[in-house]
Amino acid sequence: MSSAETPETPQRRWRGQEPDDRRARRRSRLIEAGTELMGTDGAAAVSMRGISRQAGLTERYFYESFPNREALLVAVLESVALAARDEVLAALESAPAEPARLVRHVVRAFTEFVVADPRRGRIMFVESLAAPELTRRGAELVGEFTRPIARTLREGLLGPGEADDTDIELNALAVFGSLAYLYQAWLERGLDVPVGRFVEHIAQVVERIALAASA
Repeated sequence: MSSAETPETPQRRWRGQEPDDRRARRRSRLIEAGTELMGTDGAAAVSMRGISRQAGLTERYFYESFPNREALLVAVLESVALAARDEVLAALESAPAEPARLVRHVVRAFTEFVVADPRRGRIMFVESLAAPELTRRGAELVGEFTRPIARTLREGLLGPGEADDTDIELNALAVFGSLAYLYQAWLERGLDVPVGRFVEHIAQVVERIALAASA
């Protein structure tokens, strides 16, 4: 928004961009700035002024997109988590049909996504617990991962007639919980485990949990 724009005056194109496009670009810059600070210094170190400075925007543009710093932190978590979900879904679409290869294909894709940018792992597995707002939204986002996990268990690891819906739901939650802690420990505590071995270990954890049945 230019200095001439106010709530009472029409917003105009500027350098070929519509007002909504400019707002979207500024919001994107703020989220990227939040990703940098939250993923390196942690959520507790993030401030509205720090985000604005990192994004190269004035503070008024921060409030144009977010009511407070907590809303920005949640938006950062959503951005990273939903990108990770999309990576899992894309891997499922391109995965081989053979169960063992399918699981390892999906686990490898997710692991490579996390390793490619260390900020992602910290945001998803560590900073998601750093504030009540993040914890609440993180709990809501769990379903974005347990649904693909359940699909993998149902379609890839269980034969015809073996899929009990309750078992699959419980096992998907168990897979998510155990993997979240394993990735957290691997990334934050620097466990001396090569990527290849870590992927194989995660795949075997998924395969074993998939066999749990209480029906």
